[in-house]
Amino acid sequence: MINITIKKILDDRGKSMYWLADQAGLSYTTVYNLVNNKTLSIHFNTLEEIMKALEINDFNKILKMVMDKD
Repeated sequence: MINITIKKILDDRGKSMYWLADQAGLSYTTVYNLVNNKTLSIHFNTLEEIMKALEINDFNKILKMVMDKD
């Protein structure tokens, strides 16, 4: 499973989901769903816009692989 860590990044920087949506040119709903892991996929251009807005060059800082304990 892949977890999206945008919420922690926003919290650490004192920014809101509204701020990110505005800066990245995305809808609030898109950002909300990503932050709350309520999506099954992400478009590369969406990821790119989020990374630009957050000034992040490594997508591994946003996406974290979590191994299931089976």
